[in-house]
Amino acid sequence: MAAAAIRHRTVEANGIAIHVAEAGGEGSPAVLFLHGFPELWYSWRHQMEHLAARGFRCLAPDLRGYGDTAAPPAIESYTAFHIVGDLVALLDALGLAKVFVVGHDWGAIIAWYLCLFRPERVTALVNTSVAFMRPVFIRSGAAAEPGVAEKDLAPANARHVLRRVLCDRLSTDGKSKQESSDDSSSAPPPLPDWLTEADIDYFAAAFERTGFTGGINFYRNMDRNWELTAPWADAKVVVPTKFIVGDGDLTYHYAGIQDYIHKGGFKADVPLLEDVVVIPGAGHFIQQEKAQEVSDLIYDFLVKAQHATAPQRRSGETMAAAAVRHRTVEANGIAMHVAEAGPAGGDAPAVLFVHGFPELWYSWRHQMRHLAARGYRCVAPDLRGYGGTTAPPDPASYTIFHLVGDLVALLDALELPQVFVVGHDWGAIVSWNLCLMRPDRVRALVNLSVAFMPRRPAVKPLDYFRHAYGDDYYVCRFQEPGVENEFTSFDLKRFFKLALTVQTTGSSAMSLKKMRASNKEITLPPWLSEEDISYLASVYAKTGFAGGINYYRCLDLNWELMAPWTGAKVLVPTKFIVGDGDLSYNLPGVKSYIQGGLKKDVPMLEEVVVIKGAGHFIQQERAEEISDHIYNYIKKFNTGGPTPTLSKL
Repeated sequence: MAAAAIRHRTVEANGIAIHVAEAGGEGSPAVLFLHGFPELWYSWRHQMEHLAARGFRCLAPDLRGYGDTAAPPAIESYTAFHIVGDLVALLDALGLAKVFVVGHDWGAIIAWYLCLFRPERVTALVNTSVAFMRPVFIRSGAAAEPGVAEKDLAPANARHVLRRVLCDRLSTDGKSKQESSDDSSSAPPPLPDWLTEADIDYFAAAFERTGFTGGINFYRNMDRNWELTAPWADAKVVVPTKFIVGDGDLTYHYAGIQDYIHKGGFKADVPLLEDVVVIPGAGHFIQQEKAQEVSDLIYDFLVKAQHATAPQRRSGETMAAAAVRHRTVEANGIAMHVAEAGPAGGDAPAVLFVHGFPELWYSWRHQMRHLAARGYRCVAPDLRGYGGTTAPPDPASYTIFHLVGDLVALLDALELPQVFVVGHDWGAIVSWNLCLMRPDRVRALVNLSVAFMPRRPAVKPLDYFRHAYGDDYYVCRFQEPGVENEFTSFDLKRFFKLALTVQTTGSSAMSLKKMRASNKEITLPPWLSEEDISYLASVYAKTGFAGGINYYRCLDLNWELMAPWTGAKVLVPTKFIVGDGDLSYNLPGVKSYIQGGLKKDVPMLEEVVVIKGAGHFIQQERAEEISDHIYNYIKKFNTGGPTPTLSKL
């Protein structure tokens, strides 16, 4: 195949223009190549030629910030979630449900993330140079300040920089030859046989035009990636994998990396790792330096790769009951208050209850008693920012990744490898995303009130709410700094009486202005007592409402970072329950979506229950009925068999 057979085009995906180089037939199995720093799609020219000639469709984008792909100016637009989001959106735009993936350097890191986040989109993986590094370990406090690194990597010096970097080799003391050289102004090294002046010209021309800031911004987000990948702190890469590295690669000589690769740690984290190849005498840019050998290794692996699926495991049912117990658990860097009932450990199946706004663990008191009496271990935390759980001051610390990360870390701390999950309101949103990101931790899901909301790439959440209800809608009002202080003017007992019994919909729902002006007499319904109101008011008098409001302030940020899950489906056995008087059930389009679209997005949805006459706080209003629905659904999963074990790394 001649070089002219490589085609180029621009694809609009995830809000940016992505330059893609392609080779091979469009109906052939597809291979996605991901380059590193300081590289471009061009680094894969040899492998594209090799595989296209053998029946594969080859796709090699310039990653965000590189070459002819858009380079957003904001540093925070270069998290792993943005980059993986670009790739998922690119595959969607090209109509590719699943691909082989080949990565190098930062492209390998992004490929590991892609396999963690969306393994169902990857048939098999070949990564080169950079081994899997568990997300909790990928942290760097030395990210350069804006503009600092660019002084050393100025566009005008691109040719000099690229020549030195691409030719860099390890010296005998284990350092790069550049580090070992005392004369930084010495003449650049001669080009090796595998690199031509034409190659240098291609790379240099691109970086002289774009500069290096896009690639540098990947490094500046390492701490942010570490923070947001908390949900995957213990996750494994469950994609068939081959790893290739040169014995002269700088990354192969990081402290402890060879023991990790060869003595079991790598295989423990990547259970479907089939082969590790160490190529003697090869350096970092291995796909160019050893082009034929690496191309052959990739091809041989791809042709035999098969998609693997993990069997579902279930555990047996026991019968015991206990009073509600309270404790604090350190998880994901915060202290979480947890209420528990039922058996304290052993083989009892566990149920994780996830509350909404403005609620606490207390919303689940009826269901906890009901299920604990039937042998279930019930775990109901106050979520981040609520009640007795830590409330970080920064609104950006309340993304869906923080919230799911808290739950995964809590399950790890309690040594619960897999649980039933029951969510309500914001707790339902968090539960949907827990199932989306970590379905391996959920045996089955019962969600109340808030249906799954698939990501809509063309519409940001706040734009939708403002268009539908105006700026006075509570979701929009909650975006305003300091709005939480408005709650201080409320009689909190009266506020909770109004909030828990609200029956209005649309722009009138949760309107602080209208609630404050209301003078109607409130008679509590039979399901809500003065004791219940007093408990909530006493807790919120201490904590305030900022924690819960910050969930709403992350709606657009979640939308941005959730790009990798565009089009993803919830693959967990599910039951959904809602009252026909629920505010969320009466939003435009929700009823028709629940009747049809929900099943498409949640293929394992087994039942939808609409309870007549019930409002939003359904687990309290119809406590016995909801408790029976939950129990009757989850008990059928207690069919015996081994209980999943929690990995100890």
